[in-house]
Amino acid sequence: MGLLGFLLAVFSLPGSASADTAKPPVTPVQAELLSDLEARHLKAGDVLYATVFTPWDGPNCALKPGAILKATVVSAVPHTKSSPASEVALSFNAAQCAHSELGPFSLILAALAAPEDPNTDQTMDMPRIIGAGVSSANNPPNGTRSLDTFDSDMWWQMVKGFARYSQVHAGGVYGLHGLSLSVATGPENSSVLTAKDRDVALYKHTQLLLIPGALVTTRSVTARAVGSGTSAPSPSANPASARVKTAPVAAPPPPEQPLLEDQTCAPPECSIALPPSDAEEPSHAASTISIRSLGYSPRPEKEMAAFDDDETLTWLGPADLLVTFNPHTLVPRMGNTAGGTVRVIRAVLINTTTQKVGRMVDWRMPDKKRYLWPLADHRVLVHVGNELRIYGPGLHVEQTLTLDGPLAFVRTDPAGRTIVAGIVRERHSPALHAELRERAGREPDEDVQILVMNNRFQTTATARSSTELLPPVFLNEGEVKLYRQTDKRFHIVMQTWTGERLSLARFGSACTPELAAVPPDLLFLVTCRPSTLAREYRLLRNDGKVVVQGDSPLLEVGYAASGDADLNEVMLKTVESADLLDAGIFHPSDLKSERVRVYSAANGKRLFTAQVPAPSPSQGGFAITPDGRQMAILTREQIVIYAVPAQAAN
Repeated sequence: MGLLGFLLAVFSLPGSASADTAKPPVTPVQAELLSDLEARHLKAGDVLYATVFTPWDGPNCALKPGAILKATVVSAVPHTKSSPASEVALSFNAAQCAHSELGPFSLILAALAAPEDPNTDQTMDMPRIIGAGVSSANNPPNGTRSLDTFDSDMWWQMVKGFARYSQVHAGGVYGLHGLSLSVATGPENSSVLTAKDRDVALYKHTQLLLIPGALVTTRSVTARAVGSGTSAPSPSANPASARVKTAPVAAPPPPEQPLLEDQTCAPPECSIALPPSDAEEPSHAASTISIRSLGYSPRPEKEMAAFDDDETLTWLGPADLLVTFNPHTLVPRMGNTAGGTVRVIRAVLINTTTQKVGRMVDWRMPDKKRYLWPLADHRVLVHVGNELRIYGPGLHVEQTLTLDGPLAFVRTDPAGRTIVAGIVRERHSPALHAELRERAGREPDEDVQILVMNNRFQTTATARSSTELLPPVFLNEGEVKLYRQTDKRFHIVMQTWTGERLSLARFGSACTPELAAVPPDLLFLVTCRPSTLAREYRLLRNDGKVVVQGDSPLLEVGYAASGDADLNEVMLKTVESADLLDAGIFHPSDLKSERVRVYSAANGKRLFTAQVPAPSPSQGGFAITPDGRQMAILTREQIVIYAVPAQAAN
């Protein structure tokens, strides 16, 4: 079979009309570029990489999602005044076939398509089966079931790859204006990209369709449409346009319900978080606890771009406060491998009534990420070495889970009854990993094994994902998904454990939004205004209604939200600097004050306000007791305890 006949059989893709319903002999490989390609920056012998995004099993090679393909530039001709046409010939000659190393494997570039439609999922998918442990007591008792039945009709799921197009043909170029592709006509069966009056240029994530070179016996090829018997429309040419353009693929609407387009605060059902300069009388501290004698010594000279995860406050009971901090002791630096120590965290359990230490332990940490998460019944989950541990009253270990790889992330539901952990699975050999990191200027994407567990480390489901996606976020009612619709438009959707699909909010943001679940059952959303780039934040209920909304003044450095699963209240922390910061970089000594407000989670009514000077530069240095009667805030010198009035705690 010649190349033309082979292509006519191969290009019967899902989503393409075909007169011949027989199964094609080989499924094409679908991949996408890992970096930009520009003729003016290329020369013969240069190497480019692509990554496979759908599983593929062919002759002498099996490719998993994320597998790497290697392409060699056979020739490159940039656009010049004397040479108006630009060409790049690519030969794909190596692939990561079912192992961590690249090995010889010939593929021929047969078609190109613009990057996927921007209306794409930004977050990892939860496992297909969700155990009852994910649900909170507020969920319907018989509502939990397998999500498999909803996979085929999830309205937001886009069909990835060339199945987007009704007809696909050899040499086809889709959504990339002014480019043409000649298949297997160059030296070494290379395919040749051509552009007139400009450089050949492809952008990162451009999609590639490739066929095994071992099955090609001739370089003769004719670009014909498949299926209808008529010629496919030729790619439109626009030499003046060098940018990728894509046509959005419309998704069917969700079940009828109001969409919260650019939802804003609507008092009295929510509150506007006013700037600290507004008249607001903070409460007075009831007591303070000095912890320098415990080894706490902040480092006000270190340079920071964001709050860190070195310090936390967590209540394990009405008077038992767990304080964790980095004492900045010298430790052996063993890298980020599982079990290697990069810092030591000291954990101290203090009785706030007697101010006596009940227990003190040191934890060796393998990374600088978040290491502690509150659980139900006022226990905590801690990442120590190559273990996850659950600590209960008295700071005693109740359960231990040994990790068989680096920890990518941990997420818990606001009720603290479900744990989702991601374990990194290395895709590449050390040499290939280093090469990809050098080429891309960042760590390459890795596989992630997702474990869904209850708060006793009993696994209820597993799944696979990738580090290129954001970790999952979920409320007590279901998983919350963030979708990019355009460059600056986003959509938040919740897939409930009972299978409903609820649109929570649509909004604009000039930066990638930050989304987190907060007890008792709220979403904390941080965005950037498209017009001014100024930060703004919102607390949303599980129906998408805004509870609290605030803008970031010029001197505001950052903010965080927290709460307690047993309280229908939420705390919002804002930190102010003494002076304007240069490019957002600060030292802890630059932080002037911290204000923590307590709001009702039901209607956003402000219940209580506390303010401290010289705040800690950490995300988690504030906490409220299970009964809502005390609040603790960590500063650079001490722990400040506030008595919350009974009318505010109710």
